[in-house]
Amino acid sequence: MTPDKQEILAKQIEEQYTLFSQRPEVPGYITENLSHGMRDYQTAAIENLIFTQQNPKADEHFNHLLFHMATGSGKTLILASSILYMFKEHGYQNFLFFVNTDGIVKKTIDNLTNEKSPKYLFRKEGIIIDNRRIEIVLVDIFPSTPAPNTIYLKVSTIQKLHLDLTEPRENSMTYQSLEEMDIVLLADEAHHINASTRKKGKMTVAEAEAKTWEKTIERLLALRNKNRLLEYTATVTLTDDNIFNKYRSKIVFQYDLKKFMKDGYSKNVMLLRATENDDVKMLHAVLLSQYRKYIAKEYGIDIKPIILFKSNKVDISKKANERLLQMIRSMTSDTLENLIKKGIETYQNEKNIWGKAFRYFKTLDSNKIVFDLKFDFTETTTPNMNDSSQTSLLSEGNASLLNTLEEANNPVRAIFAVAKLNEGWDVLNLYDIVRISEGSSDTKKATDSEAQLIGRGARYYPFLYKDKVEDKRRFDDYPSPLKAIETLHYHTINDSAYLKSLEKSLREAQITVKEAEAEPVVAKLKTNFKNHHIYKHGKIYINRLVPTSITDYDNLSKYQVSTNFEVPLEVAVEQKIDKSLLEGSVSTTKEYQWKPEKRFIRKALQRNPFFHFRNLKNYVPSINSIREFIEKDSFLGQLTIYFILPSGIELTDLSPIEKLNAVESFLKYAEKKIRNNYMKERGTPVFEGVAFSKLIDDYYLEINKVNRGVSDVSEIKEPRSMRGKDWFVYDKAIVNQLEDDMIDFVQSYVEELKETYKNVFLIRNERSIKIVEIDGVRGFMPDFLLYLQDDEVTYQVFLEPKGGHLIEKDRWKQNFLEELNKRDIVQVLSENDNVRLIGIKFYSNSSEQKAAFRDDFKEKLLEGR
Repeated sequence: MTPDKQEILAKQIEEQYTLFSQRPEVPGYITENLSHGMRDYQTAAIENLIFTQQNPKADEHFNHLLFHMATGSGKTLILASSILYMFKEHGYQNFLFFVNTDGIVKKTIDNLTNEKSPKYLFRKEGIIIDNRRIEIVLVDIFPSTPAPNTIYLKVSTIQKLHLDLTEPRENSMTYQSLEEMDIVLLADEAHHINASTRKKGKMTVAEAEAKTWEKTIERLLALRNKNRLLEYTATVTLTDDNIFNKYRSKIVFQYDLKKFMKDGYSKNVMLLRATENDDVKMLHAVLLSQYRKYIAKEYGIDIKPIILFKSNKVDISKKANERLLQMIRSMTSDTLENLIKKGIETYQNEKNIWGKAFRYFKTLDSNKIVFDLKFDFTETTTPNMNDSSQTSLLSEGNASLLNTLEEANNPVRAIFAVAKLNEGWDVLNLYDIVRISEGSSDTKKATDSEAQLIGRGARYYPFLYKDKVEDKRRFDDYPSPLKAIETLHYHTINDSAYLKSLEKSLREAQITVKEAEAEPVVAKLKTNFKNHHIYKHGKIYINRLVPTSITDYDNLSKYQVSTNFEVPLEVAVEQKIDKSLLEGSVSTTKEYQWKPEKRFIRKALQRNPFFHFRNLKNYVPSINSIREFIEKDSFLGQLTIYFILPSGIELTDLSPIEKLNAVESFLKYAEKKIRNNYMKERGTPVFEGVAFSKLIDDYYLEINKVNRGVSDVSEIKEPRSMRGKDWFVYDKAIVNQLEDDMIDFVQSYVEELKETYKNVFLIRNERSIKIVEIDGVRGFMPDFLLYLQDDEVTYQVFLEPKGGHLIEKDRWKQNFLEELNKRDIVQVLSENDNVRLIGIKFYSNSSEQKAAFRDDFKEKLLEGR
């Protein structure tokens, strides 16, 4: 594959996967050596990196790559994974990390080398690859003779790196020394080094300085063909033609903020428009912060919500800090009760966060609230981060305090600052940003800065709830007080010109912002349907789940692993014959059978951490020792490897290393199969009925006003009245645009369906009906059920609208639905034999896909009758 000139590299790679290229698998040595698991999109990012570096022309086409990923999406975890991959697979030992600020340098050193840091990215027990401990060593210069099993890491600001290279000193890095070694350049916040690309006219002093940095990096990359430059940033101005032309062949993965927020990996963002003075605004923010803390505690969640009070001048910030502390010190139960009373009067008819918070405080002991406020908000816990010499919050003096705000031993509850929440501040438990004494500055520069602030503050804070820690929002579609700890509130002024400018900035930054006023919408079952015999006596059929047992996995064949393994020619003889033989000149070959001796098997198992007993037991519960796994016929006791060798080479010609490599190839194949096929619970082909009334009931969704310029309008759910449509069981449908279109499609066939069936009901499935793939563990909840009855048979039809961008990812769901049509596979347990399950192809956006859905719908429900 070579880069196309018209679309970005990431899209080309996805097309390759769709057409004919196999998606590479992220090796176990990456996932097992990280401090926490990878999200799906992070896995996809590393897959794309692997795909490019496996290309024979990677030195030419893929030596410079960029990961374009949203703020908060875990770019540094991708960076850490990249280091492991480039070290293990391609032999790189020298990694040069650079960024534009000292604060991020210090944070990165902690993240990559300090095993005691709470944000250390690798496993605390140390990095183990091929049964060897790998050390990461910080250096100023790379050694001329590197030690084995060692990754050398130099971390620098781009400014210092440029100075060291252009004005070399004794014992410092030079261009000349770097000409002798392969290096991987790691550029964080990489948009800062594109001045010469971005700017073609007259430059400012800062831009001219950045231009020299860009040239420095280009020169470093060009020193050796094997050098690599991997960039990581959330900010790539692809609307700039110069930037686009530079990066379209380099963006190896793209995951923007809009998708990041839509996928639930951020907090929700809401604007709170305020007209109160600063004193009241600050007290309200403090109470709202306490409300979050109290609510979380009621659910057994320990959380320390942070407030950022932002001003535009240092003296205003300091005075506000002093004023808040003074008000809290002098607070009594009477003053608090008066504040709550006024809050209730103001928001008594509101169902937003203010109404909920003030009504909640009304039920509590005011003396207890005052005591907690005075304990939680003191000089120590509300630091003022302003200093005349500081330009950002993450200065050297503040870095330690601000980068550990989530930690239990960090006392901070509120921060007063003028400087922006800048690159490198990875706070997760920031829940309120409050503007203090700021006028209605509606300049684009001002609101752009605020949009950036909101975007960085929206990072999600994972918390333990019901014995699980999730890294995604859980309560978007459910009424729960815990929405309060999944939402960032931006307390702003109520000025139309300012808000209009802010909305434009948010739109450009792709930040989805909800208005504070949430409209609760209830879809109610129609009375006529609740009185219908189908609702009272009918059943919905879902498949039975059974736990897996040890006997389910007492043989490698249960994992779809064959112990007759053929080694590809190239692997078998890579050390014995010239590469040219592999390119077409091998005329005859012969097959040799080899049963590996135990020493080869044991050594290969030792070199793969997946097969270390403590881990393997999690996937192969029937074994009691590695010896049993090696010797038992049902596992590796009958392992046979078939070598396909060219004429002139015998089995005895293969070296022990080549034989060991063959066993390791088998184990890689077996590992993938074992991982993919081990399940704790699986779906069965047996479908049993559950009473309608147990699964189908009224349901509730909160519909928020959103920034439509940012949100994908097709994904916005809105209520649609279904009164007068006796075939739809709810009084309204709360659906997005695609779902609404599918309802229209069904409606266009209702009369024709009624000519064939005596009962026709379309049911919206709002997360209550789940089916699981047969002999698999993947489950899903079809969006709609079409329930049909004639005089003899009841038909349960599964309908699934699917956005075009999800069709390939969810193809297995359509395959599963189509399996349901095969009566020899599916068994329906009913009082009689007159229940049929029918799966219809996806309903999707394109005219071609809609036509396929229509044809399938008509054939199975109308023409085939």
